[in-house]
Amino acid sequence: MRTFIAIDVNEEVKKQASEIIEKLMKRGFGATWVSEENMHLTLFFLGEVDEQKISEIAEHLCRRVRGFPSFSFTVKGFGYFKRKMSPRVFWLGVENTDRLMKLYEELRNELSHHGFSFEEKFVPHITIGRVKYYPDKWEKLIEDIDFPPIEVAVDRFKIYSSTLTPTGPIYKVLYECQFEGGLIRYA
Repeated sequence: MRTFIAIDVNEEVKKQASEIIEKLMKRGFGATWVSEENMHLTLFFLGEVDEQKISEIAEHLCRRVRGFPSFSFTVKGFGYFKRKMSPRVFWLGVENTDRLMKLYEELRNELSHHGFSFEEKFVPHITIGRVKYYPDKWEKLIEDIDFPPIEVAVDRFKIYSSTLTPTGPIYKVLYECQFEGGLIRYA
């Protein structure tokens, strides 16, 4: 099954993100927009992993971060990744904190023991849309879009499965790892 590890964002972030999506749609942008219930900060995309292995990975990851201190990060700003001269992905910025990087590094180190490698630099962000089409002079149309700073408290991460459908992905929580509470299985 397709799997990824993520941190959920709060309702305030989801509401503000939906308002930005609405603006972009009204301005002529077409995208596969991320629904509020699917908004998250991806830590790792693991790809296809069988159920037995993901269970083992979840246990090891959770053990690795048991007692990790709770922390927060700030979602702030709006941006995009480009392909050539075209917008490819719209995102909300995440201010990188030492604790977020430490969590990422702990999980990455544990995942490396399970055969995963991640060469790309970690650029924390929250994807809100994968752009399909855009209007002429699109850069001018997004100059005024911004995202006010919103703090997100973190005391856990989740492991999700992702099923691709023609109407967009369906995410299902498989495991939740609470820093102080241990592993919860949903599968």
